[in-house]
Amino acid sequence: SQEASVAYEQAHDTVADFVGAAGREEIVFTKNTTEAMNLVAYAWGLEELDPGDNVVLTEMEHHSSLVTWQQIGKRTGADVRFIEVTDEGRLDMDHAAELIDDDTEMVSVVHVSNALGTINPIRELADLAHDRDALIFADGAQSVPNRPVDVTDLGVDFFAFSGHTMCGPTGIGALYGR
Repeated sequence: SQEASVAYEQAHDTVADFVGAAGREEIVFTKNTTEAMNLVAYAWGLEELDPGDNVVLTEMEHHSSLVTWQQIGKRTGADVRFIEVTDEGRLDMDHAAELIDDDTEMVSVVHVSNALGTINPIRELADLAHDRDALIFADGAQSVPNRPVDVTDLGVDFFAFSGHTMCGPTGIGALYGR
């Protein structure tokens, strides 16, 4: 059992290094990206969101993100807003700057769109969110398998990804939280 515990902690270190986290204490193992997002949405969202608050998503969100935040919005009275996508398939960052305001508590965005392949400007969105004292969650299910990711450079508060999108087994995922 001691060997298993050591291997488990080493796995935390490996994942932390893989995504540029400061250490193992910033990594939580989950069964997939959806579970990680639900963990944040339900544990944080139900406690922190109130009527008049808002959560900002994009029009290109994965269905699991969209439905989760809509349910949280219904339960808390918070508004769910959507950053528009341009005709070129990119986020309208002027629209993002309008939507992310003093009532924004969370910006939850896909890093790389599973439908369009668009690589979203996460650092720019993180800066917009943090300028308004909001948090940012990035769905890395499609980015981590295809490009180097450094959560510190991205400036995110939460970042999630799954093993199966990297040719790993189903049922393994990770949540970074700072």
